[in-house]
Amino acid sequence: MKEKTSDILVIGAGAWGLAAAYGALRAGRSVRILEAGQPGIGASGGLVGALSPHVPDQWNPKKQFQFEALDAGQQFWRRIAEISELPTGYGRLGRIVPIKDEASRDLAELRAQNASTLWQGVYQWQVLDQIPSYLSPLAAPFGAVHETLSARLEPRLAIAALSEAVRALGGDIVENQYVETILEGAVTTAQNTYLAERIFVASGLNGIDWMSALIGKRAGGGVKGQAALLKINLGPQPQIFDDGIYIIPHDGGQTAIGSTSENTWEHGGTDERLDDLITRAIAICPELSCAQVLERWASLRPKAKRRDPMLGPVPGFDRVYAVLGGFKIGLGLMPKIADLMAEFAVGKHPDLPESFRVTHHLQ
Repeated sequence: MKEKTSDILVIGAGAWGLAAAYGALRAGRSVRILEAGQPGIGASGGLVGALSPHVPDQWNPKKQFQFEALDAGQQFWRRIAEISELPTGYGRLGRIVPIKDEASRDLAELRAQNASTLWQGVYQWQVLDQIPSYLSPLAAPFGAVHETLSARLEPRLAIAALSEAVRALGGDIVENQYVETILEGAVTTAQNTYLAERIFVASGLNGIDWMSALIGKRAGGGVKGQAALLKINLGPQPQIFDDGIYIIPHDGGQTAIGSTSENTWEHGGTDERLDDLITRAIAICPELSCAQVLERWASLRPKAKRRDPMLGPVPGFDRVYAVLGGFKIGLGLMPKIADLMAEFAVGKHPDLPESFRVTHHLQ
């Protein structure tokens, strides 16, 4: 068994593992990623790719962190595309949210006022009386919100581009390396022992399982999500979000529908819940009714026990850091994850929301 050394060792080549590696490389550290399969093989390699904010009210550090990440998204993904010379599918298309009743309309108008300040005058939250033609009037009887902060990317294109950007900057991605043990400054697989100054655990649900075993209680778990890819060109219109359903126009004449959030399930594949999701999406956007379903997808998304991300130093380890629990907002946070882990990579102690810290989750 050989020993291989790097400044930073990242476990997991999903969205957050790749973002952490990219940040560390930009900070001048040598980086190696260990991936049990191939990059993006888990929840990161889905279909939807919605990058959307929490609503602009009851503002808190978590929402500020997310806003800064979404605001940085366009520049971040442009840089990834330039370095990798590959497309990412990124586009700041905005988002349409149907309004169902008078109380929701009043709340939407209040949020429009809040957004003018909280979103720093750069992005809008506008209440529309006349809804877009592609939206069913039955889905939006009290109008709709049009906000301009939301964006989308194509997850598989983004993962491929970010993987190539990591390699272009000198990072090493070692595939088919299932991690058996994580020690202080060392990780073992069946093939090798890897030594590093710092270890970033970004292996999604496996990482949460490792954290659970470490502390002797559940640190989180998986939430099943199902989505579909349809063959229909909706053009560069805003994405639609209605009661947990996203309708995302992608390049190349395809549209993604997703996703379910299932805390219990019989198996890991797609089932009738996805059929119901597609039916509900058609009721919102009738143009989808004639679209061919190109792909049905399901995976388990990692969610920390307290729902917020789990980031930073792991108690009991001086050189091990968690990069876990992205759940629904993980893709949108990637620019900030890269910056945050770049600071950890050089020994700094960056500020982050208290609810994101590992110690908060383990209380």
